[in-house]
Amino acid sequence: MRNLLEIETGLLGSDAVRDGLQLTKVKSLQKSIKTAERTRFRKQLEMATLMREAKEWFDKPETQLLFADQGIVWTADELADKVFECQKPWMYKCIKASNVAEDVVEIFERQCKHLQDSGEKVKISIESLNQFAKAYAEDEDVNVADLQATADSVVEDTTEDSVAEDTTEDATESTSDTIFTFSFKLQDKNVAVRYSLSEGLVTTNSNDDILDAIAFLTEQLQ
Repeated sequence: MRNLLEIETGLLGSDAVRDGLQLTKVKSLQKSIKTAERTRFRKQLEMATLMREAKEWFDKPETQLLFADQGIVWTADELADKVFECQKPWMYKCIKASNVAEDVVEIFERQCKHLQDSGEKVKISIESLNQFAKAYAEDEDVNVADLQATADSVVEDTTEDSVAEDTTEDATESTSDTIFTFSFKLQDKNVAVRYSLSEGLVTTNSNDDILDAIAFLTEQLQ
C-alpha cells in the first residue's frame, strides 16, 4: 500500500475492505514478484486475477457506499496506485491478461520456454501475453517468435488511431515507474536493462551478459 492518507489507512484496516480487496494476498504477491522471469510472470498473472476481482468488488454500489460512509471517494486511478502500487493503464493490462484462457497461457509459455531453451531471447510478460492472445484469437497457428520480432522491428507508427489506445498507455507506464536503466555497447555486446516498479527487472540479456557489463563499469570506477 502506498500514498495513503490517515483516513484511508483506517478504511483499509477494516475487515470488509481487507477481504474485499484481498489485501493480504496482494501484499504477499508484491513481495514475491521479483524472482526468475518465468516464476515472476506466473506471480504477475496471480496478481492480475486479484486486480480483476478487486476491481469488480470495488465497482459494486455497496462498495462505493462503504467508502463514501468513511468520507472517501476513490477512482480507478487511486485503486491502482494505493492498493496495487501501479498506474491505471498497467492495472487494466493486467486485468485483460487475467481474462486470457488458461490453455492459451500455457501455449504461450510453452512456446516461450522452447525458444529460451533454444537460446532465443523472448519476453515472457503481461504485454506479450496480451499480444499473443489477441493474435491467437485470429490465428491459432501464431508463433511467439514472429510476434516479438515484429514488435521489436517496429520503429514508430505516427497515425493517431494506432497509438491512441495502446502506445500511449505503454509510454505512460514504462516511463513513469522506471527507477533504473542501464545500457552497455562494446563491439558485439549490446546490453540493456530496465527496472520498473510494475514489471520488476526487464531485459532480454542473459545474466552473464549483464554481469560482464557490470564488471566493465566496475573497472572504470576504480
